[in-house]
Amino acid sequence: MSTAEIEDLGTLIDRLDNLAHALKMALPASMHVEQMRLALPNLVKDFKAAYVHEMGENPWDGQPDGV
Repeated sequence: MSTAEIEDLGTLIDRLDNLAHALKMALPASMHVEQMRLALPNLVKDFKAAYVHEMGENPWDGQPDGV
């Protein structure tokens, strides 16, 4: 794994951590749900892309995208 790839993985982890911490904010549940709906599909896509790049295979091939 290159330095750039490690940094990209760290960025993904930070994005996920930010979402987890945002859930602690005193906001209406509907707002939390909406933000998760917007953010999680992109995170899943980016984590899958990182996995495929590193492992050289896509175990999700042929499955529908999304969460």
